[in-house]
Amino acid sequence: MAEAAAVLARGEIALLPAEGLYGYHVRADLPRALERLQSIKPRAGGRGWILLLAEPRLPAAWGQPLEGRAAALAAAHWPGPLTLVVPAPPGLPSELQAEDRTVAVRCPGSEFLRALLAAAGAPLVSTSANRPGEAPPARLGECALAGVALAIDGGVLSGLPSTLVQVDGSTVRVLRSGAIKVEGEAP
Repeated sequence: MAEAAAVLARGEIALLPAEGLYGYHVRADLPRALERLQSIKPRAGGRGWILLLAEPRLPAAWGQPLEGRAAALAAAHWPGPLTLVVPAPPGLPSELQAEDRTVAVRCPGSEFLRALLAAAGAPLVSTSANRPGEAPPARLGECALAGVALAIDGGVLSGLPSTLVQVDGSTVRVLRSGAIKVEGEAP
């Protein structure tokens, strides 16, 4: 835990077991860390990153709590494998947002990740540890390791990604099916 927190504090990339897959992780508040992550896992098509939160609520500094359907889904499934795509709060750096000014957030079910988030003192950016076009990895040996400062082996994971839903008011759109079932419109 201490070594992972130190790697993240230096702006380096940690390869960690996440919900059901291995993922690259960096501190969201360190621009050089995001640049490193972008160099090994480029984002295309206006997509943003997933921000992991230590607590099952948005940071108070964001100034806007989850409301309505988003709040209900978070209460039902956080901590856990549900990623919510919600409007980005004012002041959130553009590097963390998608082109449509949304942000993807999750409070992970992993006790290790939540403890690491608390130790880091900042949200983490998370993305699966695969090369573009390859299947997301459920084993450490399947991961692309170039550019990674620390890799932690959590054994064989489920292989199921988090369920990804976009919430706009009372409308819930399932963008990616995953580890949990959420009722909503399919894309």
